[in-house]
Amino acid sequence: MDQSNSTDTSLDASASQRGWRWGPFTFRVPFLHLKFVPSQFVQGVVVASGTSLIMAPVLIGYFGLSFEESLALLLLANTILCASFLLFGEPFAPGMLTPAFPLVLTFIVGGYPEGPERFQVMTALSLSLAAIATVFSLSGLSQRLMRALPVALKAGIIFGAAISALDRVFVKDIALFQSHPVSATTALVVALLFTFSAPVQMLRARHKWLDSLCSLGLLPGFVAAAVVGVIAGEIHFDIRWGLFIPPVTETLAKVSPFSIGWPPLSMYVDVLPLAFVAYVILFGDFVTGSEMIRSAQPARGDDPIDADFGRSQLAVAARNGISAVLAPLFPYQGLLWTGVHAVIIQTWRRGRDKMADLHSGIGSYYGFGLPLIYLCWPWISLIKPIMAIALMLTLALTAFACILVAAPLVKKPLEMVCALVIGYMLAMFDVWTALAAAVFLLICINGSLPRRNRSAEVAGAVQTPE
Repeated sequence: MDQSNSTDTSLDASASQRGWRWGPFTFRVPFLHLKFVPSQFVQGVVVASGTSLIMAPVLIGYFGLSFEESLALLLLANTILCASFLLFGEPFAPGMLTPAFPLVLTFIVGGYPEGPERFQVMTALSLSLAAIATVFSLSGLSQRLMRALPVALKAGIIFGAAISALDRVFVKDIALFQSHPVSATTALVVALLFTFSAPVQMLRARHKWLDSLCSLGLLPGFVAAAVVGVIAGEIHFDIRWGLFIPPVTETLAKVSPFSIGWPPLSMYVDVLPLAFVAYVILFGDFVTGSEMIRSAQPARGDDPIDADFGRSQLAVAARNGISAVLAPLFPYQGLLWTGVHAVIIQTWRRGRDKMADLHSGIGSYYGFGLPLIYLCWPWISLIKPIMAIALMLTLALTAFACILVAAPLVKKPLEMVCALVIGYMLAMFDVWTALAAAVFLLICINGSLPRRNRSAEVAGAVQTPE
Protein backbone atom coordinates (compact mmCIF):
# COMPACT_ATOMS: atom_id res chain seq x y z
CA MET A 1 0.00 0.00 0.00
CA ASP A 2 2.76 2.45 0.93
CA GLN A 3 4.68 1.59 -2.24
CA SER A 4 1.60 2.25 -4.36
CA ASN A 5 0.99 5.63 -2.73
CA SER A 6 4.63 6.53 -3.28
CA THR A 7 4.34 5.62 -6.95
CA ASP A 8 1.17 7.68 -7.34
CA THR A 9 2.81 10.67 -5.72
CA SER A 10 5.83 10.32 -8.00
CA LEU A 11 3.59 10.20 -11.07
CA ASP A 12 1.66 13.25 -9.90
CA ALA A 13 4.87 15.15 -9.33
CA SER A 14 6.11 14.16 -12.77
CA ALA A 15 2.86 15.29 -14.35
CA SER A 16 3.03 18.65 -12.62
CA GLN A 17 6.41 19.28 -14.22
CA ARG A 18 5.23 18.44 -17.74
CA GLY A 19 5.01 21.11 -20.37
CA TRP A 20 5.84 21.77 -23.97
CA ARG A 21 9.57 22.32 -24.36
CA TRP A 22 10.77 24.90 -26.86
CA GLY A 23 14.46 25.66 -26.85
CA PRO A 24 15.61 26.05 -23.23
CA PHE A 25 12.08 27.02 -22.09
CA THR A 26 8.91 25.15 -21.11
CA PHE A 27 5.44 26.35 -22.08
CA ARG A 28 2.76 25.32 -19.57
CA VAL A 29 -0.95 25.36 -20.28
CA PRO A 30 -3.35 26.25 -17.43
CA PHE A 31 -5.35 23.27 -16.11
CA LEU A 32 -3.34 20.91 -18.33
CA HIS A 33 0.16 21.42 -16.92
CA LEU A 34 -0.81 23.79 -14.10
CA LYS A 35 -3.32 23.16 -11.34
CA PHE A 36 -5.58 25.82 -9.85
CA VAL A 37 -4.57 26.98 -6.33
CA PRO A 38 -7.49 29.06 -4.96
CA SER A 39 -5.57 30.74 -2.13
CA GLN A 40 -2.92 32.08 -4.50
CA PHE A 41 -5.46 33.16 -7.12
CA VAL A 42 -7.44 35.23 -4.59
CA GLN A 43 -4.26 36.89 -3.34
CA GLY A 44 -3.18 37.70 -6.87
CA VAL A 45 -6.50 39.29 -7.73
CA VAL A 46 -6.36 41.55 -4.68
CA VAL A 47 -2.69 42.27 -4.05
CA ALA A 48 -1.16 42.13 -7.54
CA SER A 49 -3.77 44.39 -9.10
CA GLY A 50 -3.72 46.74 -6.11
CA THR A 51 0.05 47.10 -6.15
CA SER A 52 0.21 47.59 -9.91
CA LEU A 53 -2.25 50.47 -9.74
CA ILE A 54 0.33 52.39 -7.73
CA MET A 55 2.06 53.08 -11.05
CA ALA A 56 -0.97 55.02 -12.32
CA PRO A 57 -0.17 58.25 -10.42
CA VAL A 58 3.44 58.04 -11.68
CA LEU A 59 2.29 57.73 -15.29
CA ILE A 60 -0.16 60.60 -14.85
CA GLY A 61 2.17 62.95 -12.99
CA TYR A 62 5.44 62.37 -14.85
CA PHE A 63 4.52 60.97 -18.25
CA GLY A 64 1.41 62.95 -19.17
CA LEU A 65 -1.08 60.09 -19.49
CA SER A 66 -4.69 60.25 -18.37
CA PHE A 67 -5.95 57.86 -15.68
CA GLU A 68 -7.66 55.70 -18.34
CA GLU A 69 -4.52 55.64 -20.51
CA SER A 70 -2.45 54.71 -17.46
CA LEU A 71 -4.77 51.77 -16.79
CA ALA A 72 -4.49 50.69 -20.42
CA LEU A 73 -0.68 50.75 -20.27
CA LEU A 74 -0.71 48.81 -17.00
CA LEU A 75 -3.06 46.25 -18.55
CA LEU A 76 -0.66 45.76 -21.47
CA ALA A 77 2.39 45.56 -19.19
CA ASN A 78 0.70 43.13 -16.80
CA THR A 79 -0.51 40.90 -19.62
CA ILE A 80 3.06 40.62 -20.95
CA LEU A 81 4.34 40.00 -17.41
CA CYS A 82 1.75 37.34 -16.52
CA ALA A 83 1.78 35.59 -19.90
CA SER A 84 5.59 35.37 -19.85
CA PHE A 85 5.42 32.96 -16.92
CA LEU A 86 3.35 30.53 -19.01
CA LEU A 87 5.50 31.02 -22.11
CA PHE A 88 8.96 30.69 -20.52
CA GLY A 89 8.16 28.63 -17.40
CA GLU A 90 10.69 30.25 -15.04
CA PRO A 91 10.14 29.23 -11.38
CA PHE A 92 9.91 32.80 -10.06
CA ALA A 93 7.04 35.16 -9.31
CA PRO A 94 7.83 37.86 -11.90
CA GLY A 95 7.74 41.54 -11.05
CA MET A 96 9.52 44.87 -11.13
CA LEU A 97 13.20 45.59 -10.72
CA THR A 98 12.01 47.56 -7.70
CA PRO A 99 15.36 49.00 -6.48
CA ALA A 100 16.04 50.35 -9.98
CA PHE A 101 12.76 52.22 -10.24
CA PRO A 102 13.69 55.33 -8.17
CA LEU A 103 16.96 55.61 -10.10
CA VAL A 104 15.16 55.33 -13.43
CA LEU A 105 12.47 57.84 -12.48
CA THR A 106 15.05 60.41 -11.34
CA PHE A 107 17.12 59.88 -14.48
CA ILE A 108 14.15 60.28 -16.83
CA VAL A 109 12.39 63.19 -15.10
CA GLY A 110 15.63 65.11 -14.57
CA GLY A 111 16.98 64.66 -18.08
CA TYR A 112 14.07 64.56 -20.52
CA PRO A 113 10.94 66.70 -21.08
CA GLU A 114 7.47 65.27 -20.55
CA GLY A 115 6.12 63.60 -23.65
CA PRO A 116 7.37 61.09 -26.24
CA GLU A 117 11.05 61.38 -25.20
CA ARG A 118 10.39 59.89 -21.78
CA PHE A 119 8.77 56.83 -23.31
CA GLN A 120 11.63 56.58 -25.79
CA VAL A 121 14.05 56.49 -22.86
CA MET A 122 12.14 53.59 -21.31
CA THR A 123 12.20 51.78 -24.65
CA ALA A 124 15.97 52.32 -24.86
CA LEU A 125 16.42 51.05 -21.29
CA SER A 126 14.32 47.93 -21.94
CA LEU A 127 16.19 47.08 -25.14
CA SER A 128 19.60 47.79 -23.56
CA LEU A 129 18.88 45.50 -20.60
CA ALA A 130 17.63 42.83 -23.01
CA ALA A 131 20.86 43.07 -25.01
CA ILE A 132 23.08 42.90 -21.91
CA ALA A 133 21.23 39.89 -20.51
CA THR A 134 21.37 38.10 -23.85
CA VAL A 135 25.11 38.65 -24.29
CA PHE A 136 25.92 37.53 -20.74
CA SER A 137 23.75 34.44 -21.07
CA LEU A 138 24.91 33.25 -24.50
CA SER A 139 28.59 33.98 -23.77
CA GLY A 140 28.51 31.99 -20.54
CA LEU A 141 29.82 34.94 -18.52
CA SER A 142 26.82 34.74 -16.20
CA GLN A 143 27.67 31.15 -15.26
CA ARG A 144 31.22 32.13 -14.33
CA LEU A 145 29.86 35.07 -12.39
CA MET A 146 27.59 32.77 -10.39
CA ARG A 147 30.40 30.33 -9.58
CA ALA A 148 32.77 33.10 -8.48
CA LEU A 149 30.29 34.87 -6.20
CA PRO A 150 31.50 34.82 -2.55
CA VAL A 151 28.95 33.91 0.08
CA ALA A 152 29.37 37.27 1.83
CA LEU A 153 28.56 39.14 -1.39
CA LYS A 154 25.58 36.92 -2.08
CA ALA A 155 24.24 37.58 1.42
CA GLY A 156 25.07 41.28 1.06
CA ILE A 157 22.97 41.58 -2.09
CA ILE A 158 19.99 40.04 -0.30
CA PHE A 159 20.54 42.17 2.82
CA GLY A 160 20.65 45.19 0.50
CA ALA A 161 17.19 44.38 -0.80
CA ALA A 162 15.91 44.09 2.77
CA ILE A 163 17.47 47.39 3.90
CA SER A 164 16.21 49.16 0.79
CA ALA A 165 12.68 47.89 1.41
CA LEU A 166 12.74 48.91 5.10
CA ASP A 167 14.11 52.32 4.18
CA ARG A 168 11.28 52.82 1.69
CA VAL A 169 8.57 51.76 4.17
CA PHE A 170 9.77 53.40 7.39
CA VAL A 171 11.78 56.40 6.16
CA LYS A 172 11.03 57.59 2.63
CA ASP A 173 7.35 56.63 2.65
CA ILE A 174 6.69 57.24 6.34
CA ALA A 175 3.94 59.68 5.25
CA LEU A 176 1.72 56.63 4.70
CA PHE A 177 1.87 55.79 8.41
CA GLN A 178 1.36 59.44 9.30
CA SER A 179 -1.76 59.78 7.14
CA HIS A 180 -3.10 56.24 7.76
CA PRO A 181 -1.64 55.27 11.16
CA VAL A 182 -4.34 52.77 12.15
CA SER A 183 -4.96 51.02 8.83
CA ALA A 184 -1.29 50.85 7.79
CA THR A 185 -0.19 49.47 11.17
CA THR A 186 -3.04 46.94 11.19
CA ALA A 187 -2.11 45.70 7.72
CA LEU A 188 1.54 45.28 8.65
CA VAL A 189 0.89 43.50 11.96
CA VAL A 190 -1.66 41.08 10.49
CA ALA A 191 0.49 40.26 7.45
CA LEU A 192 3.63 39.62 9.53
CA LEU A 193 1.76 37.47 12.05
CA PHE A 194 0.07 35.31 9.43
CA THR A 195 3.16 34.92 7.27
CA PHE A 196 6.19 34.70 9.60
CA SER A 197 5.09 34.33 13.25
CA ALA A 198 6.45 31.10 14.78
CA PRO A 199 3.66 30.83 17.43
CA VAL A 200 1.00 31.31 14.75
CA GLN A 201 2.68 28.67 12.57
CA MET A 202 2.43 26.20 15.48
CA LEU A 203 -1.25 27.04 15.98
CA ARG A 204 -1.89 26.36 12.30
CA ALA A 205 -1.24 22.67 12.90
CA ARG A 206 -4.03 22.57 15.51
CA HIS A 207 -6.68 24.78 13.92
CA LYS A 208 -7.77 24.15 10.35
CA TRP A 209 -9.55 27.52 10.05
CA LEU A 210 -6.37 29.35 11.03
CA ASP A 211 -4.35 27.30 8.58
CA SER A 212 -6.77 28.21 5.77
CA LEU A 213 -6.63 31.88 6.76
CA CYS A 214 -2.83 31.97 6.88
CA SER A 215 -2.59 30.29 3.48
CA LEU A 216 -4.05 33.49 2.00
CA GLY A 217 -0.73 35.25 2.71
CA LEU A 218 -1.00 39.01 2.11
CA LEU A 219 -4.78 39.04 1.71
CA PRO A 220 -5.80 39.05 5.42
CA GLY A 221 -3.62 42.12 6.09
CA PHE A 222 -5.00 43.81 3.01
CA VAL A 223 -8.64 43.20 4.01
CA ALA A 224 -7.97 44.13 7.65
CA ALA A 225 -6.50 47.46 6.53
CA ALA A 226 -9.58 48.22 4.43
CA VAL A 227 -12.04 47.39 7.21
CA VAL A 228 -10.16 49.18 9.98
CA GLY A 229 -9.39 52.11 7.68
CA VAL A 230 -13.09 52.67 6.96
CA ILE A 231 -13.99 52.45 10.67
CA ALA A 232 -11.19 54.89 11.60
CA GLY A 233 -12.17 57.28 8.82
CA GLU A 234 -8.79 56.95 7.08
CA ILE A 235 -10.09 55.25 3.93
CA HIS A 236 -13.06 56.26 1.78
CA PHE A 237 -14.43 54.32 -1.18
CA ASP A 238 -16.15 55.79 -4.24
CA ILE A 239 -17.29 52.78 -6.24
CA ARG A 240 -17.73 53.17 -10.00
CA TRP A 241 -19.80 50.55 -11.81
CA GLY A 242 -19.50 49.11 -15.28
CA LEU A 243 -16.91 47.59 -17.58
CA PHE A 244 -13.68 49.42 -18.29
CA ILE A 245 -12.81 49.50 -21.98
CA PRO A 246 -9.11 50.38 -22.09
CA PRO A 247 -8.10 52.94 -24.75
CA VAL A 248 -5.33 50.69 -26.06
CA THR A 249 -5.04 52.31 -29.50
CA GLU A 250 -4.80 55.83 -28.09
CA THR A 251 -2.28 54.69 -25.48
CA LEU A 252 -0.04 52.92 -28.00
CA ALA A 253 -0.05 56.08 -30.11
CA LYS A 254 1.56 57.89 -27.15
CA VAL A 255 4.01 55.24 -25.93
CA SER A 256 5.01 52.78 -28.68
CA PRO A 257 8.16 53.46 -30.75
CA PHE A 258 6.15 52.47 -33.81
CA SER A 259 4.13 55.66 -33.24
CA ILE A 260 6.48 58.11 -31.51
CA GLY A 261 9.71 57.00 -33.19
CA TRP A 262 12.63 54.85 -32.09
CA PRO A 263 15.20 56.17 -29.60
CA PRO A 264 18.24 57.79 -31.25
CA LEU A 265 21.65 56.16 -30.85
CA SER A 266 22.75 58.87 -28.39
CA MET A 267 19.92 57.85 -26.07
CA TYR A 268 21.15 54.25 -25.97
CA VAL A 269 24.60 55.53 -25.00
CA ASP A 270 23.10 57.69 -22.25
CA VAL A 271 21.10 54.84 -20.69
CA LEU A 272 23.81 52.15 -20.90
CA PRO A 273 25.25 52.69 -17.37
CA LEU A 274 21.75 52.58 -15.88
CA ALA A 275 21.01 49.40 -17.83
CA PHE A 276 24.13 47.79 -16.31
CA VAL A 277 22.92 48.85 -12.86
CA ALA A 278 19.59 47.15 -13.63
CA TYR A 279 21.50 44.02 -14.66
CA VAL A 280 23.27 43.94 -11.30
CA ILE A 281 19.87 44.15 -9.61
CA LEU A 282 18.55 41.43 -11.93
CA PHE A 283 21.43 39.22 -10.84
CA GLY A 284 20.65 39.96 -7.17
CA ASP A 285 16.99 39.08 -7.70
CA PHE A 286 17.97 35.72 -9.17
CA VAL A 287 20.21 35.03 -6.18
CA THR A 288 17.39 35.99 -3.79
CA GLY A 289 14.72 33.96 -5.58
CA SER A 290 16.97 30.92 -5.98
CA GLU A 291 17.98 30.94 -2.33
CA MET A 292 14.32 31.07 -1.29
CA ILE A 293 13.62 28.02 -3.44
CA ARG A 294 16.73 26.19 -2.23
CA SER A 295 15.91 26.82 1.43
CA ALA A 296 12.44 25.30 0.98
CA GLN A 297 13.41 22.52 -1.47
CA PRO A 298 14.20 19.89 1.22
CA ALA A 299 10.56 20.06 2.31
CA ARG A 300 9.38 19.48 -1.28
CA GLY A 301 11.51 16.70 -2.66
CA ASP A 302 8.49 15.65 -4.72
CA ASP A 303 8.71 18.89 -6.74
CA PRO A 304 12.34 19.50 -7.81
CA ILE A 305 12.91 23.01 -9.16
CA ASP A 306 15.36 23.83 -11.92
CA ALA A 307 16.76 27.37 -11.57
CA ASP A 308 19.16 28.40 -14.33
CA PHE A 309 20.40 32.00 -14.46
CA GLY A 310 21.40 31.72 -18.12
CA ARG A 311 17.90 30.63 -19.11
CA SER A 312 16.25 33.20 -16.84
CA GLN A 313 18.25 35.99 -18.46
CA LEU A 314 17.03 34.98 -21.91
CA ALA A 315 13.43 34.96 -20.66
CA VAL A 316 13.79 38.44 -19.16
CA ALA A 317 15.52 39.66 -22.33
CA ALA A 318 12.69 38.42 -24.55
CA ARG A 319 10.07 39.90 -22.24
CA ASN A 320 11.83 43.27 -22.17
CA GLY A 321 12.09 43.25 -25.96
CA ILE A 322 8.33 42.72 -26.30
CA SER A 323 7.55 45.25 -23.59
CA ALA A 324 9.82 47.85 -25.20
CA VAL A 325 7.52 48.18 -28.20
CA LEU A 326 4.10 47.51 -26.63
CA ALA A 327 4.34 48.74 -23.03
CA PRO A 328 7.65 50.58 -22.37
CA LEU A 329 7.35 50.65 -18.61
CA PHE A 330 10.93 49.99 -17.54
CA PRO A 331 11.86 48.45 -15.11
CA TYR A 332 8.43 46.77 -14.85
CA GLN A 333 9.58 43.61 -16.60
CA GLY A 334 11.97 42.25 -13.97
CA LEU A 335 12.73 38.72 -12.81
CA LEU A 336 11.28 38.62 -9.29
CA TRP A 337 8.54 40.06 -7.10
CA THR A 338 10.29 39.18 -3.87
CA GLY A 339 7.40 39.63 -1.42
CA VAL A 340 4.98 37.58 -3.50
CA HIS A 341 7.64 34.95 -4.22
CA ALA A 342 8.20 34.64 -0.47
CA VAL A 343 4.50 34.14 0.24
CA ILE A 344 4.13 31.51 -2.49
CA ILE A 345 7.26 29.67 -1.30
CA GLN A 346 5.92 29.65 2.28
CA THR A 347 2.77 27.88 1.09
CA TRP A 348 4.64 25.57 -1.29
CA ARG A 349 6.98 24.30 1.39
CA ARG A 350 4.02 23.15 3.52
CA GLY A 351 3.28 20.23 1.21
CA ARG A 352 1.31 18.99 -1.79
CA ASP A 353 -2.02 19.37 -0.02
CA LYS A 354 -1.40 23.14 0.13
CA MET A 355 0.14 23.54 -3.32
CA ALA A 356 0.56 20.75 -5.86
CA ASP A 357 3.70 22.29 -7.33
CA LEU A 358 5.47 25.65 -7.36
CA HIS A 359 4.60 26.48 -10.98
CA SER A 360 0.89 25.96 -10.30
CA GLY A 361 1.07 28.31 -7.32
CA ILE A 362 2.78 31.06 -9.32
CA GLY A 363 0.46 30.57 -12.30
CA SER A 364 -2.61 30.80 -10.08
CA TYR A 365 -1.33 33.97 -8.43
CA TYR A 366 -0.92 35.62 -11.83
CA GLY A 367 -4.37 34.61 -13.07
CA PHE A 368 -2.86 32.12 -15.54
CA GLY A 369 -1.63 34.97 -17.71
CA LEU A 370 -4.89 36.92 -18.05
CA PRO A 371 -5.20 39.91 -15.65
CA LEU A 372 -8.86 40.49 -16.62
CA ILE A 373 -9.52 42.21 -13.31
CA TYR A 374 -8.18 45.42 -14.88
CA LEU A 375 -11.34 45.57 -17.02
CA CYS A 376 -13.62 45.86 -13.99
CA TRP A 377 -14.43 49.42 -12.85
CA PRO A 378 -15.85 48.34 -9.45
CA TRP A 379 -12.59 46.57 -8.66
CA ILE A 380 -10.41 49.42 -9.89
CA SER A 381 -12.33 51.97 -7.79
CA LEU A 382 -12.29 49.61 -4.79
CA ILE A 383 -8.52 49.12 -4.91
CA LYS A 384 -7.60 52.72 -5.66
CA PRO A 385 -7.89 54.08 -2.05
CA ILE A 386 -5.74 51.29 -0.57
CA MET A 387 -3.13 50.72 -3.27
CA ALA A 388 -0.39 52.48 -1.27
CA ILE A 389 -0.94 50.01 1.59
CA ALA A 390 -0.55 47.12 -0.89
CA LEU A 391 2.89 48.40 -1.85
CA MET A 392 3.87 48.89 1.79
CA LEU A 393 2.89 45.31 2.65
CA THR A 394 4.85 43.93 -0.29
CA LEU A 395 7.99 45.85 0.65
CA ALA A 396 7.76 44.94 4.34
CA LEU A 397 7.38 41.23 3.63
CA THR A 398 10.20 41.51 1.11
CA ALA A 399 12.47 42.81 3.87
CA PHE A 400 11.59 40.00 6.31
CA ALA A 401 11.89 37.30 3.66
CA CYS A 402 15.28 38.57 2.49
CA ILE A 403 16.68 38.66 6.04
CA LEU A 404 15.46 35.10 6.67
CA VAL A 405 17.21 33.92 3.51
CA ALA A 406 20.45 35.91 3.88
CA ALA A 407 21.21 35.30 7.56
CA PRO A 408 21.83 31.51 7.30
CA LEU A 409 24.15 31.95 4.31
CA VAL A 410 27.02 33.43 6.32
CA LYS A 411 28.76 31.24 8.91
CA LYS A 412 31.52 33.52 10.23
CA PRO A 413 31.15 36.79 12.19
CA LEU A 414 33.48 38.68 9.82
CA GLU A 415 31.50 37.50 6.80
CA MET A 416 28.30 38.68 8.47
CA VAL A 417 29.77 42.13 9.11
CA CYS A 418 30.94 42.40 5.50
CA ALA A 419 27.56 41.23 4.20
CA LEU A 420 25.67 43.77 6.32
CA VAL A 421 27.93 46.65 5.27
CA ILE A 422 27.65 45.63 1.61
CA GLY A 423 23.87 45.48 1.96
CA TYR A 424 23.77 48.94 3.54
CA MET A 425 25.98 50.38 0.80
CA LEU A 426 23.78 48.88 -1.92
CA ALA A 427 20.65 50.31 -0.31
CA MET A 428 21.97 53.79 0.47
CA PHE A 429 24.59 54.61 -2.18
CA ASP A 430 24.83 54.34 -5.94
CA VAL A 431 25.57 50.88 -7.28
CA TRP A 432 29.13 51.60 -8.42
CA THR A 433 30.16 53.01 -5.03
CA ALA A 434 28.58 50.01 -3.32
CA LEU A 435 30.36 47.54 -5.60
CA ALA A 436 33.71 49.26 -5.05
CA ALA A 437 33.16 49.03 -1.29
CA ALA A 438 32.17 45.35 -1.68
CA VAL A 439 35.41 44.54 -3.55
CA PHE A 440 37.47 46.22 -0.81
CA LEU A 441 35.59 44.45 2.00
CA LEU A 442 35.66 41.03 0.37
CA ILE A 443 39.32 41.07 -0.69
CA CYS A 444 41.07 43.26 1.88
CA ILE A 445 38.91 42.58 4.95
CA ASN A 446 37.36 39.14 4.49
CA GLY A 447 40.17 37.73 2.32
CA SER A 448 37.86 36.30 -0.35
CA LEU A 449 40.63 35.82 -2.89
CA PRO A 450 39.56 33.79 -5.94
CA ARG A 451 42.38 31.19 -5.78
CA ARG A 452 42.20 30.69 -2.02
CA ASN A 453 38.43 30.27 -1.80
CA ARG A 454 37.60 28.88 -5.22
CA SER A 455 36.35 25.49 -3.96
CA ALA A 456 34.32 27.07 -1.19
CA GLU A 457 32.75 29.54 -3.60
CA VAL A 458 31.76 26.81 -6.01
CA ALA A 459 30.18 24.86 -3.17
CA GLY A 460 28.35 27.92 -1.87
CA ALA A 461 27.19 29.30 -5.20
CA VAL A 462 23.61 29.03 -6.38
CA GLN A 463 23.33 25.71 -8.15
CA THR A 464 22.69 25.97 -11.88
CA PRO A 465 22.61 23.17 -14.43
CA GLU A 466 25.54 22.72 -16.76
